[in-house]
Amino acid sequence: MKKIYKVMSTMTLAAMILGGAALGTAQAASPSATKDKVTASGSTQSKSKTASVTQDGITLGLSKALYDGNCVSIQMERSGKGLIGGMIGGKWDDKANEFVQEKGMIHKMDVFINGKSLYEYGDRMAQRPSLSMTPGADANHAFIILSDASQLGGKLETFPDKFKVTAKISLEGVDKPYNLEIPVQKTADKAVALQPNLTKKWNGLGMTLKNVKMTSSSTRLQMVLKGQNEDSTILYEFVDDQGNMLDQITGIGTDENNANGDFYYDFIVAALDKDATSITIKPFTPEFEEPNAKHGAFKVDNNGEVVKNYIEELEMTVPVK
Repeated sequence: MKKIYKVMSTMTLAAMILGGAALGTAQAASPSATKDKVTASGSTQSKSKTASVTQDGITLGLSKALYDGNCVSIQMERSGKGLIGGMIGGKWDDKANEFVQEKGMIHKMDVFINGKSLYEYGDRMAQRPSLSMTPGADANHAFIILSDASQLGGKLETFPDKFKVTAKISLEGVDKPYNLEIPVQKTADKAVALQPNLTKKWNGLGMTLKNVKMTSSSTRLQMVLKGQNEDSTILYEFVDDQGNMLDQITGIGTDENNANGDFYYDFIVAALDKDATSITIKPFTPEFEEPNAKHGAFKVDNNGEVVKNYIEELEMTVPVK
């Protein structure tokens, strides 16, 4: 059976909230890093805040939409009294056997592009734009992240240069959903596009870096894996030549859009520093808490970091200048 894989899924909560549309996963970067690297750049943004909505004492609005050709980032802002915790949050209550959230936390979101629901893009999840969330600079800010499915194999739609995003957002403790709209305009910044077609092989697996697209806001990489075992777990880190780890914005992988069973991976990471001359992809297999397990919780070291086994044979460095 063919599967859709979430890659580097450190925000399981977002998947629970967004349901079938949640192909994308946002790394739990620090709020300041997320704010600076996902939305900053001085590029063309929607500077005027859309009409916010207030319900049951909580105001919610959208602002600062940025589309650099790789992904769309839209800032959400919340205000009100008696709010506890961030906009994205919650925990599982074993006694009640349910997921519990504080008032004002997002528990459901539906997104429409020019009035078209993400679910209307295709019957399979792999055909639809990805939708994820990431924390903002503080508890009352968060970001909606959207990316099209054009890098996942097949001939799938890209986003138009100009469109309208409508978000139907439900908050815990508020009876009615918030309906918010914001215009999105692709930035005028020129992207740098590379086609490395660099291939590495290891243990019967072939990994090819097909495309790299760099802007002042993000870096998008398309990889194709041949011979990947569906039970294997391979994750990735992205590092520049200065040794800086690039925060992951989204990561998606699927084998559903081609007849050969090849896995197409679409990674969007933070923009490279202006002085960076290369980017290195470092694949690794994580260790699991249960010995010999293929799935489940990852094993962590004394610092709380996932225990990683790097696959040096698949590591590749791509010059960007």
